[in-house]
Amino acid sequence: MNGNLSEIQAELIAIGAAVAAGCEPCLRTHVRQARAIGLTDAELRMAVAVARKVKETPARLILEAAERLLAQGTESPAPPSESGCCG
Repeated sequence: MNGNLSEIQAELIAIGAAVAAGCEPCLRTHVRQARAIGLTDAELRMAVAVARKVKETPARLILEAAERLLAQGTESPAPPSESGCCG
């Protein structure tokens, strides 16, 4: 392993990244590798739970922002830094 990460740390990071990226082939590969180096199912579940929280937070926050904007009743002009997002 290059750098200062252990194999265990690297596999836990890879599992989190796979969940965040929505990459099932990556997840399958890294779960298999993590088990091969001795990680338990409980440890893998914890990694997935942390990744889930990280992945779900932006979705929750944008939905809350949408609710706030819709609750205003009328559309207010976007600040210059927010305009032009999608065309």
